[in-house]
Amino acid sequence: MKTIIQKWIRPHGQTGTALSRQFALLSLTVIGLITLTLSMVIVHSLRGDLLEREWGITADFIRTEAHQVLAPSDFAAPATATAQEHFERYYQQTVMMPEIVRLKIYDTNTAVIWSDETRLLGERFPDNPHLVRALSGQTTVNLETDELKRENVYERNEFAQLVEVYVPIVFPGTSRVAGVVETYKMPRQVFASIRKGQLTVIGTALLGGAFLYLSLFWIVRRAGRRIEEQHNALEQRTHELISANEELRAVQAQLLEAERLAAIGEVVTAVAHGIRNPLANIRAAAQVASLDYRDGGPSTLVPKSLVNIMFEVDRLEGRLKELLQFVRPASRPSEPLDLNIVLRESLRMVEGRIAKTHLRVEEQLAQGLLPIMGSAILLEQVFLSLIGNAIEAIPDGAGTIIILTGRDVDGTGVPSIFAEVWDSGVGIPAEQLSRIFEPFYTTKAQGTGLGLAIAKKFAEAQGGALTVWSRPGEGTAFRVTFPGLMEA
Repeated sequence: MKTIIQKWIRPHGQTGTALSRQFALLSLTVIGLITLTLSMVIVHSLRGDLLEREWGITADFIRTEAHQVLAPSDFAAPATATAQEHFERYYQQTVMMPEIVRLKIYDTNTAVIWSDETRLLGERFPDNPHLVRALSGQTTVNLETDELKRENVYERNEFAQLVEVYVPIVFPGTSRVAGVVETYKMPRQVFASIRKGQLTVIGTALLGGAFLYLSLFWIVRRAGRRIEEQHNALEQRTHELISANEELRAVQAQLLEAERLAAIGEVVTAVAHGIRNPLANIRAAAQVASLDYRDGGPSTLVPKSLVNIMFEVDRLEGRLKELLQFVRPASRPSEPLDLNIVLRESLRMVEGRIAKTHLRVEEQLAQGLLPIMGSAILLEQVFLSLIGNAIEAIPDGAGTIIILTGRDVDGTGVPSIFAEVWDSGVGIPAEQLSRIFEPFYTTKAQGTGLGLAIAKKFAEAQGGALTVWSRPGEGTAFRVTFPGLMEA
């Protein structure tokens, strides 16, 4: 469940901060491009409209003056004194218009029939494309005057900054072009107006783009903060859900363990009741034998074997009572214990089994250990289970079991007493190691799966902890740790 929630929440982790950052970059780029494009389009359109208007006014002025001063005969016979006089007067009136500084007049053969530069008179310029278009009846403007054309060979450098306007002259009553008037104009005012308009358009576009960007960024920033708050709330709810799920899983595990332990308790209760009756019969028979021996035997001394039988029966009876008391929901008695004594007693109880397997047992019991609180019978059962497991883990009896005790200190400075049971057996595979303390889980053909489960439960009931280390082929080690009983 935790993994599913984390996988679901991760793709949706686009926070408001990241959204604002992405919008700031993308919107700035998009709005900048739109503003730049819009400015260029408007500036180009404005420039074209202003220039077209300017050239239209200039062309209308040139035609009006031509119709008033010139006549078709002047273009037909331009060399006459009358024609030259008309051309001169036409020039004087034309240059009175602001920004017109020069004038040339062409006939229909592209020849110069009048100019203020007399060396051009009679020269033909059929390779001038603007002049050719003007002779076809179209007013033509040449803004590209950087390259000096052949007709401008005698002009000064300052004329390179002028604009050439070619105006076809068509007199009333005829549709044929009589000639072309080329004017050189220095449109400072119109270019200043164009630059002013361009600056106005660009400034307005920039201000509008900036206002739009800031408005959208403010809106997205607010939305981003709301998304950030919702994202944080969702993460908090997710963590709460994960924690609740983990608690639920822990409770389920505890319930499952409680059910298994309850089953163990029922089994222990049934087995204990079943064993107590035969034990009572065994003890009664031993007592009768001892009485008979005293009454009819040659000696009044009861054989040691009968005494041992009664002693062991009493011990088993006490152990069964302790087991029954453990599985009941009542307080369990405990007392200060010496862990070394408990271990030696446990070893004594299995010494016959160890002798049959020919195993070598090494005792490394530390001296001067602090006492621990617990029940001797339950702790003996813990070590009997661990030692028995070690005996079964060593095949063919060719191995060693090490029993050791010691003292340790945790991170808070509280002393703890531990006991370890090592064996040189086959070890436990990693996939089985996490399940060996589960009730009824066993890998042995004749095993019940209760020994280690009961050992762990008994150790925890005494305030201790049971852990395991194992590696296949190297053996297994169980450690039981108890809090030390500090002296008052």
